[in-house]
Amino acid sequence: MENGAGESEGEGDSATANGMDNIQAESEASDSSMDDASMLKAGGDFALSRVPEKARYSWMSMALENWSMCGCISSVLLGATLGTRMTLQSAALACILGAVILGAISFAVGFVGCREGLPTAVLCRWAGFGGSGAAVLCVAIAVSLIGWFGIQAAIAGKGLESLLGGPASWGWTLVSGAIVTLVSVLGFRWMVNVAWVTGPAFLVAISWAVARSLARHSISELASMEPRGEQMSILDGTGLVVGGFAVGSAISADMFRFSRSGWGVGVAVLMGRVPALMVYNMAGVVVALAYGSSDLIDLMRASVGWAAVVVVVAGELVINATNLYGTGLAVVAFFDTALGLKIPRRAVTLVCGVLGSALGAAGLLSHFVDFLGVLSVTFPPIAGILLCEYFCVRKFRKDLDSSRKLGSLPSKAPGWVPATLAAWLGASLLGWFIKAGIPCLYSFFGAAVLYALAAWLGALRTCGVTPTESGAQGGS
Repeated sequence: MENGAGESEGEGDSATANGMDNIQAESEASDSSMDDASMLKAGGDFALSRVPEKARYSWMSMALENWSMCGCISSVLLGATLGTRMTLQSAALACILGAVILGAISFAVGFVGCREGLPTAVLCRWAGFGGSGAAVLCVAIAVSLIGWFGIQAAIAGKGLESLLGGPASWGWTLVSGAIVTLVSVLGFRWMVNVAWVTGPAFLVAISWAVARSLARHSISELASMEPRGEQMSILDGTGLVVGGFAVGSAISADMFRFSRSGWGVGVAVLMGRVPALMVYNMAGVVVALAYGSSDLIDLMRASVGWAAVVVVVAGELVINATNLYGTGLAVVAFFDTALGLKIPRRAVTLVCGVLGSALGAAGLLSHFVDFLGVLSVTFPPIAGILLCEYFCVRKFRKDLDSSRKLGSLPSKAPGWVPATLAAWLGASLLGWFIKAGIPCLYSFFGAAVLYALAAWLGALRTCGVTPTESGAQGGS
């Protein structure tokens, strides 16, 4: 995928060999990390502790994981929605603006996650929310990600039924969910390994679909077409794009805690996340304009035939594994914070996978648009508060700084920080009720401003203390 068309065969072989060497080296490093006592105890992927340097991944693997995660069915489906409600030029601008906004938020949150080596649900204990507030956040993350898991599984189930026949869509949804659950249970290393296969496969299939669409209508013809549905403005389209990945950007620390450096986070975002969002959203736009529909499965079958199966399977596996993986981390952190229980990440992930698959089979997909609207304004405030506290206010950051040098967690975290929850709620309502423009940005910046204002007024008072068992891991 990285080699240009004009490179020689020898250069391609060399690049492939180097890539395989990189995978092998990282697998060995990851295997050595399994010698860590807490990792052996949990298989928990450091769900409640800092990720050590020996368990981290190169920028190349992180970039490919990000590319594969954004190369998913919902990205193309979102683009197809834009393609039926916007002109090609307007849709392209909305996709670019949305990807840049998401990239900026992802990098900022991911940089913090990389620096601290902590998942979002744990990091937020010292990033404005406090231990009890982080427990509330864990519930929100878990509900949101399990909802996304059900949506993606349902899309895959509907697609596989349409393409292959056999069981009803709910049956294929359960099958799809089971495969994804297995990958998530095995952990981040397996998600990276799977991405090396599904990422290129999805890109090839989508590129074929775009090529068939352009053979049907030229770029100039597509550019002259008028929207077939209710017209959407550029700002509304941008808001839809940002809302489609709002959760992933707000909790990007979950993934980037495995990055070896802040520089690697930037490269992974610039070479993986941002271009992938642009490419796959625009692919959906082009195919929808060319074939005059937003029904993704029909579009893929019309453009690439049986290769649409590759689109369905490869386009769901990594992103849904990421959704379920994040759900497991959030649930483990909730039980640790709220109940003082260390529960196994793998077992939690398995249970959540079964539940999410059942929700998808039950028809959660029918509420896709409403669900997307809620997420687009409730999760950006989390990132706004986290970043404002970490980089500007720094009321709780000193505890993270001192413990980071020891590779452990602070011995305690503040309990409740009522002003933070008020800022979160207020910013979410701001984004919900102000519909003009890009509501998710209103909620993001609104949360940061409200949190900074609370700090300036001395309102960031804490209630109680949450003890922390340093270096804890969920059991296996």
